[in-house]
Amino acid sequence: MSDNNSDVLLEVNDLVKWFPIKRGFFGGVQGNVKAVDGVSFKIKKGEILGLVGETGSGKTTIGRLVLRLIPHTKGQVLFDGIDITAMDYSKFRPMKKDMQIIFQDPYSSLNPRMTIGEIIAEPLIVHTKMSTKEREKRVYELLELVTLRPEHARRYPHEFSGGQRQRIGIARALALKPRFIVADEPISALDVSIQAQITNLLIDLQGRLGLSFLFIAHDLSVIKHMCDSVLVLYLGKVMEYGTNADIFQQSRHPYTQALLSAVPVPDPDYKRDRILLQGEIPSPIDPPSGCVFHTRCPYATDKCKTDVPELREVAPGHLVACHYA
Repeated sequence: MSDNNSDVLLEVNDLVKWFPIKRGFFGGVQGNVKAVDGVSFKIKKGEILGLVGETGSGKTTIGRLVLRLIPHTKGQVLFDGIDITAMDYSKFRPMKKDMQIIFQDPYSSLNPRMTIGEIIAEPLIVHTKMSTKEREKRVYELLELVTLRPEHARRYPHEFSGGQRQRIGIARALALKPRFIVADEPISALDVSIQAQITNLLIDLQGRLGLSFLFIAHDLSVIKHMCDSVLVLYLGKVMEYGTNADIFQQSRHPYTQALLSAVPVPDPDYKRDRILLQGEIPSPIDPPSGCVFHTRCPYATDKCKTDVPELREVAPGHLVACHYA
């Protein structure tokens, strides 16, 4: 991770988030859900970093932590060289316009009582001093940017399809001209036919506006199509981190290899050796000792059960948390 610091927009160092488990009448803490446990990565200006892993691996939690939507337990998040985790919220608030989010569910993320124009204009009202006419013009520009029509501003969310609603969510995220966007599984709730349209729209906007993305997904084919670099998570820990080519052509971690073997190939004659992982992802309340993946790894040894593997560089910029990578 020896990048030129002037090129780095977001830097995350040893990020930890534990959710306390409270029981009893007085709400005593009985344990912790270790949702994110020591995650580090960097996102360059204009880069799309893909965050992948099974359900429960901590992907969405990381997305919310880097935007300070939830408080962190430990660690550091630097945005353009500024440590936002150490800032008072009053000082951080003006920076929020540079950091936005596209939510997973295009249905519950839009207020059904507000028109589309009001939804998109809301961040402009909160963060700018635009006049009503200026806001209206900006709303029309944003609708056209996501291939919707200006007259849609007067309609309500229930009048739109899932794909159109997600376009509205994207327009709202772009309202303040952000530099960084967390896309939290933005296509997983959509029909397959619409997923490609939204994916291509995001790629087009990223190129036109020079945005940086943290793109959260569990579909590796989408990650391969969209992302410059990829971070593979398992039970709140980084298993592998590298460029698109590192992960999809030279993956070194058994977990990454198992995920890749499950990606469908549109060729009925192509035969692939499928790696089947046994069992379910362990509970983050009581994660396994040593390597957290050893309970499902086909190559695990006694060392894996006791020693935590270091996230080490196996090739320039390619990091793997495995004793035998």
